[in-house]
Amino acid sequence: MVSPKICVLNMSFLQSIPPSFSLPISPIHSFLRPLSVVCITPCTNPTATAIAKSLFLAKTRNVGIFLPHPRAAKCTAEAVRMCHDAGVASGAPFGWVQCVQNPSLALSSAVMNHDDVNLILATGGPAMVKASYSTGHPAIGVGSGNAPVLVDETANIKQACGSIVLGKTFDNGMICAAEQSVVIVDSVYKELKTRLEARGVCFLEGDDKKKLETFMIRDGRVNVDIVGQAAKTIAQRIGVKVPEGTVVLAAEETNVGKEFPMSHEKLSPVLAVYRAATFDDGLEICLKLANQGGVGHTAGIYCTDQERLERYAEKMPVGRILANMPTSIAAIGTEFNNEIDPSFTLGVGTQAGSSASQNVGPMDLLNIKTLATRQDHIEWYKNPPDIYFNRGCLEEALSDCAKPLRDGKRLSRCIIVTDKVMGMLGYVDRLKDALETEGFVITVFEDVNPDPDMATVRRGVIACKQFRPDLMVCLGGGSPMDAGKFIRAIYEYPDLSLEDAAARFLELRKRTCPFPTLGSKICKMVCIPTTSGTASEVTPFSVITDDEGRKHPLFSYGLTPDIAIIDSTFCEKLPPRLVAYAGIDAITHATEAFVSVASNEFTEGHALKALELLTDNLVKSYKFGTNDARQNVHHGATLAGLAFSNSFLGIDHSLAHKMGAAFHLPHGLCCGILLPHVIRYNSCKQPTRMGIYPGYDHPQAMEGYARIARTLELKGSTDEELMEAYIEKLLSMYRAMEVPITFQEAGVPEEAFLHRLNDIAEQAFDDQCTPANPRFPLVDELKEILKVAYYGTEKAENDSHGSHGSYHVLETPRVDSPPTTQGAQKK
Repeated sequence: MVSPKICVLNMSFLQSIPPSFSLPISPIHSFLRPLSVVCITPCTNPTATAIAKSLFLAKTRNVGIFLPHPRAAKCTAEAVRMCHDAGVASGAPFGWVQCVQNPSLALSSAVMNHDDVNLILATGGPAMVKASYSTGHPAIGVGSGNAPVLVDETANIKQACGSIVLGKTFDNGMICAAEQSVVIVDSVYKELKTRLEARGVCFLEGDDKKKLETFMIRDGRVNVDIVGQAAKTIAQRIGVKVPEGTVVLAAEETNVGKEFPMSHEKLSPVLAVYRAATFDDGLEICLKLANQGGVGHTAGIYCTDQERLERYAEKMPVGRILANMPTSIAAIGTEFNNEIDPSFTLGVGTQAGSSASQNVGPMDLLNIKTLATRQDHIEWYKNPPDIYFNRGCLEEALSDCAKPLRDGKRLSRCIIVTDKVMGMLGYVDRLKDALETEGFVITVFEDVNPDPDMATVRRGVIACKQFRPDLMVCLGGGSPMDAGKFIRAIYEYPDLSLEDAAARFLELRKRTCPFPTLGSKICKMVCIPTTSGTASEVTPFSVITDDEGRKHPLFSYGLTPDIAIIDSTFCEKLPPRLVAYAGIDAITHATEAFVSVASNEFTEGHALKALELLTDNLVKSYKFGTNDARQNVHHGATLAGLAFSNSFLGIDHSLAHKMGAAFHLPHGLCCGILLPHVIRYNSCKQPTRMGIYPGYDHPQAMEGYARIARTLELKGSTDEELMEAYIEKLLSMYRAMEVPITFQEAGVPEEAFLHRLNDIAEQAFDDQCTPANPRFPLVDELKEILKVAYYGTEKAENDSHGSHGSYHVLETPRVDSPPTTQGAQKK
């Protein structure tokens, strides 16, 4: 027998596993705990299995007791003895492997059921494998094989012939993965049969075939007297004369089933040969053969057509499909494919009643205890490659857009995505003039409404298909920029769905559904904001409303524009109300970004500078509209966008998204009403649940708000006082700009609010902004924030009954006559 030699050679490269180990620069340290293992060995390859399992035990520092098949007890015991002595000579303890000398069912049952047994590794007949699973101990069992091999007309026939004979003669066909049947496509049947005969395969017919079948299968099982016998020996036993040099006995067969012996597993150098009209017919025959006692095990195929190989692998109900190599040798891990783990215990998976479908190896015989240490989270900072800013920068930026790209290509066809208001204000004409000066051919898509929906996106995609642009310029507030981002994505990837694009995160920067790389059709996307709030011109975010009216925040760095043009001359005609709400949105961006769980050294500076510019200039911009104030607010909004693009937002935006969608309120107004309450909620030093992020190791939101207050030179002797001072600063700005301070004052009907309260809180909890909040909320806590933001102090306090002592409601002064929200920007 050659299998023990191959076993040792193939497993000798496996390194012994130390009691503990860790990889270089790794936060994981593993401690390995050895087991006491009962090893059941078969009569088909007893010595090879014993040697292989002994090697596994040695390399994992386990101890084991072997229960051999009674017909192979002596040779198994000798193989175990040799392994034992070699192990002891190398430092293993005496008795580390032992073998039962006189096996019986009673003794085997007593050993397997012993309390000190940790694992049973069963390679044997169905009865013993079943018994191992019934002990109550963890067990890894295997199943029978009945490997079919398909040969089609694309195969290398010489290779197929040589490999089939090699595999079938290996250990005289005893390996459970050995070729049991060969299914040959008609067009190459004659050639392959002739070559097989020339290689010593003797085809039996008529009475000779019946003699073989009668001797081979008895009472539905393989006759033990045929197992592992040479072809000539079998021929002599059945009284059949075969040519000198015969190494395999074969017979043609057309049927599959228990009543057809040639379709069974044979455990000997006996081969069934089937003839198939086509590849598909051959595949069906192989399916029947695998289901005839070989489910989960092994199948082979000789074919060079990749599509057929994949189809065969997909259809066959087995654990290992071996292409263009001998199944018996390749399945146990040899040089035919070095990626197959060496083993004589081949799992068949749950489809065949086993807990393992792989080649069972040393790592399956270990208990692994893991020590994991905290590690620094890899961070990054991503922005648009080019940002142009200051008054009048439009023309220079577009001039740069007209320059050749790195590959020498020059962009020439531009689609402008905007809304009708931009045309009425004359901004579209200014943009067209600048683009035409640079030689661009232009089309305008101005069909973008506030809160862009999928209908808008689909219309934009049609416009792109008709015009075939290589440059997109989005002009306007958040809506045209948000719409343009997703129009570009759908135009380049028509199969991308809103549901996939809005798929939830595993963590902040890991998408559950990968976002495609953009730029294959529209090489560059330029965003020009005409309001100072959304910062969509520099962010990887977009908000799109689905056909049912639900808003979906989208996030992918692939959505980040290539160029942002921050030219405040586009903001000179903004109405005061829009200035106020957009500016409050920007303040909320910077505030949430600064205290986010993902806030870092690179985002904090942008957030603080944004808040300086915004708090110093927003009221001036609202009241007086001076160029300096408008520019500072415009720049502050973009800086806030650079911050939250990389550290994200929080529950203020989660709640604002849902309130705005439910009651058609301006997004900035919703953010502003909620912000004081969210600040107080986040400032709790003993939150119910803290935000989850590797770099966020303790509640620190109050410290963050206090740092903001110090930067703004507000007064306070403690962090709490500074946090309150920042809230008062916000409220004073609201009062100066006549902004409603509660949702009730903003005109939301009480009955409608209470009716939708639960749904809004639940939807906000599931919003993609929620995970970055420094305090991870409960739904009931979100409801309380909403109630306080709706009523103000008195009624909210009466309704809450102190149910969340860690959150204190905000005392908010009321505005007697809330200004109208009509015409305000919506995001």
